[in-house]
Amino acid sequence: MLFSSPIFLFLFLPLVLGVYFLAPRPWKNAILLLASLFFYAWGEKFYVLVMVGSILGNYLLGLGIEASKQRRAGRVLLALAVVLNLALLISCKYANFLADNLNVVLTSFDVPSVRLKPVHLPIGISFFTFEALAYLIDIRRGQTTAARNPINFGLFMTFFPHLIAGPVVRYRDLATAIESRSASRAQVASGIRRFILGLAKKMLLANTFAQTAEALFRLPPAELAASAAWLGLLCYTLQIYFDFSGYSDMAIGLGRLFGFELNENFAYPYTARSVTEFWRRWHMSLSSWFRDYLYVPLGGNRHGAGRTYLNLMLVFMFCGLWHGASWNFLAWGMFHGLFLVLERLGGGKLLGILPRSLQHGLTLVVMMVGWVFFEAKSLAHAGGFLSAMIGLQHGEYVWHDYWGQELALAMIVGLVACCPVWPSIQDRWQRLQGQVKVRWRPALAALGEMVSLVGLSCLFLASMLQLAAGTNNPFIYYRF
Repeated sequence: MLFSSPIFLFLFLPLVLGVYFLAPRPWKNAILLLASLFFYAWGEKFYVLVMVGSILGNYLLGLGIEASKQRRAGRVLLALAVVLNLALLISCKYANFLADNLNVVLTSFDVPSVRLKPVHLPIGISFFTFEALAYLIDIRRGQTTAARNPINFGLFMTFFPHLIAGPVVRYRDLATAIESRSASRAQVASGIRRFILGLAKKMLLANTFAQTAEALFRLPPAELAASAAWLGLLCYTLQIYFDFSGYSDMAIGLGRLFGFELNENFAYPYTARSVTEFWRRWHMSLSSWFRDYLYVPLGGNRHGAGRTYLNLMLVFMFCGLWHGASWNFLAWGMFHGLFLVLERLGGGKLLGILPRSLQHGLTLVVMMVGWVFFEAKSLAHAGGFLSAMIGLQHGEYVWHDYWGQELALAMIVGLVACCPVWPSIQDRWQRLQGQVKVRWRPALAALGEMVSLVGLSCLFLASMLQLAAGTNNPFIYYRF
């Protein structure tokens, strides 16, 4: 069930909100848990049992780890928990990839290949597995206590705003709100605003860019001129940002409707002036997960330069594989890891000498080249697309074959929206209100609210028109 689908917007969400706010306080978590399980089962049917099994298993493991965390048994239980969670993830997400690559080796030695039917990938399994692992590790570290109430723990694992595509949440950040919370009018109003902004990002920008990006990436690279390849890549670069940040905005907004504050996931990543800074701004909940639960346990930067570089490469290798079971994603992760190492080797200092605009431009080029591996269907496809970008293919399709007024408008708005223009306007408006005479401040505040209300209403109406037109593509990160 997509956040941007009619059944979610006009049936599921209103019903859940109505039942939730009418229910007595002791029932609210149970209602949200049931609603979240139904939300998941809508798309996954009986695979919701995988989710239920993960909830029950990790709930019991959490209690066991806390009860014995001062003894060796606690370490054994944590190791068992990590193995079980990773085994579930690997069996669902990587079994076919491993079998296919094993068969390449077996075939070369004339050994019969392994026959494995396609394994279904439950939606969101990468996200809820990482959330469960963080919960159990935090218990072992003494950074949180195990949930005593299985309904509360189940709600943490399944809360539908973040269930499918994040942000990656941690139990310790939501524990207080799960136990006791209330949604103020201001918080609900803020949630509605944030949800509408995310919906507009998805429907008006991401889906518009997707039409061109998908059309150009589907073509054989030999048919692309350099201008068409660059246009396709620019559209994909904007599509994936507005698609995923739009989802995160909707998730954060939905959380606020029920009294939860989910962590921010993006901080204008395309304004970064280095690869290191980009990863402090992009998918921040996942970046911090890999830092706290993989990079630091591997030794971080505490054991010399060589070990630090190795740790960075390992982390981004796993980051790439987390996104998908293919050599493309592995190449994408290693590509980013390589540039992080180069920046630590001195490239960062050299980059800092350059003008800020050049730092920004070079970083964007690196990010965009990386997205080729992320979107291409194979390494061969990625190589062909990159060669088209530098003019080696001489294809017949050029950029203006795919250019139009709708794309041009979306491009202008998208490029502006990638920068913190709106926060700057809000800051200037706040300062203006503080500078005028006191008697004029209520009028200015009312004017600001009216402009905001009209703007949000227009965005919602435009999004609904796009929805009615059938432009309702699934979110990119649903496949992870």
